[in-house]
Amino acid sequence: MPKFPVMHESRPAAATPRRKLASRARTLAIVYFAMLFIATHIPAPSHDLSSFSDKWFHFGGYAVLTICVLAGWELTIGVLQPKHYFAVWLVGTLYGAVDEITQIPVSRTCDVNDWAADVLGIVSGMLVYRLARALLVRDGPSRAIQ
Repeated sequence: MPKFPVMHESRPAAATPRRKLASRARTLAIVYFAMLFIATHIPAPSHDLSSFSDKWFHFGGYAVLTICVLAGWELTIGVLQPKHYFAVWLVGTLYGAVDEITQIPVSRTCDVNDWAADVLGIVSGMLVYRLARALLVRDGPSRAIQ
């Protein structure tokens, strides 16, 4: 009589602490992205912020977004490769341009200097992430979630 493989009961894998952290990091990145989009697409406040502080908001917003995206991605797939960083830079840079252009219909200013601050924020966020990761992960490379 032929033997058939025994089918085991299908149960979802128990959520490991790393999976939970990865899920939270991805959720944080999505929520933060949505908050940035909303903040940049509501009509401009009546009081005018100095252009200097406005650039810092752009820089900081994109730096934090980049760190959240990289953390969520790395916790999900394992150690990020240069192509992953390039993808984050490319998508962030293109989104920054689209973000500036789509502010025009809501009576906000489309400013190339704001976009430049976004791009500098992306690059700085990558550098901060790499430095923080190097300090936090001293016991060898991260492993992909099994």
